[in-house]
Amino acid sequence: MRDEFTIGQVARRLGIRTSAVRFYERQGLVASERLPNGYRVFDRVAVDILRFINRAKELGFSIGEIREILALRRGGTEPCGCVTEMIERNLMEIDRRIAELSGLRRELRRLSKGPAGRERVHVICPIIESDR
Repeated sequence: MRDEFTIGQVARRLGIRTSAVRFYERQGLVASERLPNGYRVFDRVAVDILRFINRAKELGFSIGEIREILALRRGGTEPCGCVTEMIERNLMEIDRRIAELSGLRRELRRLSKGPAGRERVHVICPIIESDR
């Protein structure tokens, strides 16, 4: 008999919610079998896939990217070249977001010092409505 795990056992083992496991199953990323009583059971391969998905999500990979990686692997192709490209794209996006957030931080620091510029009638809050 092979090892089978209920959705609750899988979730506890991986430290994720059962709703996440169901979501990944609905997305076609992992499959379970149904027992006659309707319970989902997952084999070791499915648990390994869920562990991979969880780690990839922690690293910022999207569901679409994870789907692509799994499709390559299931098709017999080594996905690491594709993963490297995804990492490079994700790093560029992170750098863009850091620059955007740094600019936002500068602006908020400037605003925290109070309204600047000429006096004018403000509709709601002079701090936010102040000129740059």
